[in-house]
Amino acid sequence: MRKRILSQEIRYGKEDVNELESASIKVRNIYDRAIEMLMRNLPESMWKCWAYLRPAQESLSAGGENSSPVFQKWIQSPSGWKCIGSERHYVESLTPDGEKEEHDKREYIFHNGRFQSMLLQVLIWSQFEEISLFHPFLGDTPFYDEEEMNVISTYFVPTYVSPLPFQQSGKPYKKHDMRIPVFQEFISAPPLLVHLDDEVLEGTWMTGVYVDRSHFLGLGPYLKNTDGSRTFMQALIN
Repeated sequence: MRKRILSQEIRYGKEDVNELESASIKVRNIYDRAIEMLMRNLPESMWKCWAYLRPAQESLSAGGENSSPVFQKWIQSPSGWKCIGSERHYVESLTPDGEKEEHDKREYIFHNGRFQSMLLQVLIWSQFEEISLFHPFLGDTPFYDEEEMNVISTYFVPTYVSPLPFQQSGKPYKKHDMRIPVFQEFISAPPLLVHLDDEVLEGTWMTGVYVDRSHFLGLGPYLKNTDGSRTFMQALIN
C-alpha cells in the first residue's frame, strides 16, 4: 500500500477554491449520469468488473452509489484546472451474506475504483467528441446538454483506449497500465518541494477534492512523490 503522510500546508486563493467547489460537483454529476446510463443498458453480469459502482454493502435504492463520497484528482495546468480522474474508496466484506462475522477472522477487499474511473473518462470523452461532431444530426436532445458539454471541454482530459489520437495530433500522453491500457493526455503538474522534519521530498503538486453528489466536502492537497506515494498537506485559503 502506498504510504501517505500528513505534512505541511499549501495555500489556495478564494477564486480557485470557489472554482473547484463548483466544478467538482458538476464533474461528479457527469460521472453519475454516465454510470446511470451504463446501469440501464448493460446486463447485470457485466457489473462484476465494475465492483465500486455497485458494492455489495450499498444499494442504489438506499442512495449508495449516488451518495458515496469520491476523491477527485485535479491539476492546475497552464490552461486551468483539470480533473484527471477520481477514486471511490470502500472496503467490501468477503463474508457471505447471512453468515456471522468472527471478529478475528474478517476478510475484506479494498477498492479504490481507479480502473473504473479511467474507463468512465474514456466513455465520457468519447461521448463528448461524438456529440461535438454529430450535434447537427442529433436533434434537440443529445445526452449532454450545452452546460455539461462546456464542463467536459473545460475540466475533463482527453482519454482513450488507444494512443492513436495523440500520435496523430502530436500531443503528449500518459499510458495507464491496467487491465485495459488507457491513454490520457499528459497534463503537467507544478513541481513541488516539501520540507518534512530533516527530509526534503520532491514531486508534483496535486489537488484532491472530496465531493459527494451535491456537496463539496473539502480539499486534500498532496505531493505526488517520485516513487508514486502521496504526502498529504493541509489546505489553507487566502
